[in-house]
Amino acid sequence: MTATPFLHCEALSFAYPGSRRVVDLWTHDFTAGLCWLRGANGTGKSTRLKLLAGALTPQYGSVQLLGLDLLKQPLDYRRQAAWVGAEPPAFEHLSPAERFAFLAGLYPRADAAQWQAHVEGFGLTPFLAQPMSQLSTGTQHKAALAAALALQTPLLLQDEPLNALDAASVDYLRGLMRLAAQASDRLWLVVSHEDLGLAPSATLDL
Repeated sequence: MTATPFLHCEALSFAYPGSRRVVDLWTHDFTAGLCWLRGANGTGKSTRLKLLAGALTPQYGSVQLLGLDLLKQPLDYRRQAAWVGAEPPAFEHLSPAERFAFLAGLYPRADAAQWQAHVEGFGLTPFLAQPMSQLSTGTQHKAALAAALALQTPLLLQDEPLNALDAASVDYLRGLMRLAAQASDRLWLVVSHEDLGLAPSATLDL
């Protein structure tokens, strides 16, 4: 008997208004661990992450995460998936601490102790009370990463996670990625033009 994949997309298709399909009948099975999505500009890497996160709705096809169907069970699916995009994070009027508290109310596995650990790991303590909109791009990104990590969702999608990070934060995140690469209970999907500096458990060239 074939094992059920951690994440499965079937014939997934999406086009932005007035343009060709950037994702065309994409079918793939993902297993737990750390998967690096690679590809040239225009291959739809970021769009695929948004589709798998439920941030975009596919025009055709389906996505299942641990048996949850994105289109049939959208709320339950999204509670199991966290996404850190390359764009400025949402709720920028909130401080990092307020933003995590808000998100923690939406995600059943959110862990305040994990949040504190990632705050310390990314050096965010001096910035916890400042509105996100007043923080530098790098600090905003670190706050978004810390929050997403502390939500402890089975699926974590990261678009260019190493961008705008200082060296110490890159080292910290790479350490977490190494752990994720060995995990059997979670899946990290990472889009990065920059070499990850470690061995992922899988690489998908688009």
